[in-house]
Amino acid sequence: MFSLTWEATQSHSALKMAKIKDKDIDIDDTVFQKRVRSLARKLGRNEKELIKEQTGILAREVARMTPPYAVYPKLSNAVSAGTAKDIKAGKDAMFGDMLKICSTRKSPTITWAKKTFKGGAVIFEKQVAAGVITNESELHQWHRSNRKKGNRTNWLPAYARMWVAPVLLNRYLKKEYQRVGNAKATFYKAALSLGAKVTAPANVKKNTGRASGSGKVTKGLRGAVGTIKGRSGGLYHTIKFMPMLRRNRLIKAVKRGEFLMKKAVKDSEFKVV
Repeated sequence: MFSLTWEATQSHSALKMAKIKDKDIDIDDTVFQKRVRSLARKLGRNEKELIKEQTGILAREVARMTPPYAVYPKLSNAVSAGTAKDIKAGKDAMFGDMLKICSTRKSPTITWAKKTFKGGAVIFEKQVAAGVITNESELHQWHRSNRKKGNRTNWLPAYARMWVAPVLLNRYLKKEYQRVGNAKATFYKAALSLGAKVTAPANVKKNTGRASGSGKVTKGLRGAVGTIKGRSGGLYHTIKFMPMLRRNRLIKAVKRGEFLMKKAVKDSEFKVV
């Protein structure tokens, strides 16, 4: 399980580094700090508003870059944190993961194997399965025990997989499918709390209540600070996108601030060069 924290300021530090518990990411933003600090001084009272806007947009972009996704994500101005196709891809991946650690056999075969081999390995001339699973609790434990770093599932050779009846596997997956989109929901929730315009597929919205994500803007000694936080196993895959997201958001924040400045001057009937 990984947690990610991102802080943005428009004063002395521009953007603080992204933090992942058990692993820190240091991103050099020196190139942008001078412009952002200058922009903050010019914006004055609008500083907090700009920080909130940009932090909310970043949360939305992080959600879109967080698995599952049907197509490899790229930078976009879209307001969507994901699509129904992303959720389908996540469900398909979960089904494939289960077939890496289980083999399906008809219920009578499962009953026979459990009785014959006393719940142990299934062996004919050689071992053909690690055993049999007959209930959801055992299947859940087997699934968890075969997850490796990054929430990925181990691939097991056929003889090391457990036999399970299709009806049990489908019943288990039906419940697990409800959790698909939980990682995206972490930052969808943060984006909403910051007032960002954001949409999401049904599974992401359903997971918002139990997602561990938040976003806020506070006033510190050095100016407004925007923070997004999230905790989810899927964040392991999001880490690699953070440098790109952070750099892109800094550039766009400066452009947005400059636009607001020119608009404010124009509204005040001053000549804009």
